[in-house]
Amino acid sequence: MLSLRDRISNADDSFTKLLEEIRQISTDEAEFEKLLTERILTGFIVRCVESKKVAKDNGEKLGFLKTKKDGGFKLFGAADCIHKKKRLNRKRAGKVPEFLIQSGRSLTETEVVASDVSSCVTSGLEKEEEEVENRRKKKRNIIHRPEQDLELEAEPVMAEKFKRIINEMNGMKIMFVMQKRLTETDVAKVNNRLSIPRKQMRNCNFVDEEEMKTLDEKKGIKVNVVTPSMETVELELKKWEMGSTYTYNLIGAWIKKVVDKEANQLQPGRLVQLWSFRQDSKLCFLLDNVGC
Repeated sequence: MLSLRDRISNADDSFTKLLEEIRQISTDEAEFEKLLTERILTGFIVRCVESKKVAKDNGEKLGFLKTKKDGGFKLFGAADCIHKKKRLNRKRAGKVPEFLIQSGRSLTETEVVASDVSSCVTSGLEKEEEEVENRRKKKRNIIHRPEQDLELEAEPVMAEKFKRIINEMNGMKIMFVMQKRLTETDVAKVNNRLSIPRKQMRNCNFVDEEEMKTLDEKKGIKVNVVTPSMETVELELKKWEMGSTYTYNLIGAWIKKVVDKEANQLQPGRLVQLWSFRQDSKLCFLLDNVGC
């Protein structure tokens, strides 16, 4: 009985002729698809081995195209990859493609080499896909860092309990300043400050001209701050220039009078909102701990 390779014409036949020849061998659809797959893979295997032999005779390596980040291509040597994979195949003897097992065929040297090439290419593609996914995850992490300000569609409404406190203080010119998640440095004793970055401010004109002049001279101004536990403490506001931008900072006894107070529940990751208002002419702030 003729072998499958003898019963099917060589790899250079047209695809239509190939289909007709395989159809003459079997009318069963499942067997037809299996034979067609085997025939195509056989042709690929033969070409790989022949190309490898030609390259070896010329003192060259068989190369495969690999996409580069800039849209071009570069070659990586399949011969080296095959050399490494052969060592692994010694440990994995007996692992044969399923369609070969079902057809009762054994692996020839040609098929072993083709299997190595296929595994090498597949491994390279999987590694590229993993790198792309890692870059996507990294980009998402940069965009959605927890310490960044959360986008607000509309200005939040102050809690009624704080409105009552401001009324009792005869406060006026209430202005929403910012919403942010507290960072490690906001609650660290070594830093002892609450940062109010320019990029996170909804309103930045809560200081008047005289106060701005004092801050630009790198001096601080005394302010009253209503804490989340509704206690009023005195802190200092300073302005720090940072390249082309700046940040305000509440300093002084920030850790001792605010963070260390258990009732305020200020920890990294907590969402807080900051308002400014005036008591007579003095600048004051109100800090609300919104929660997680």
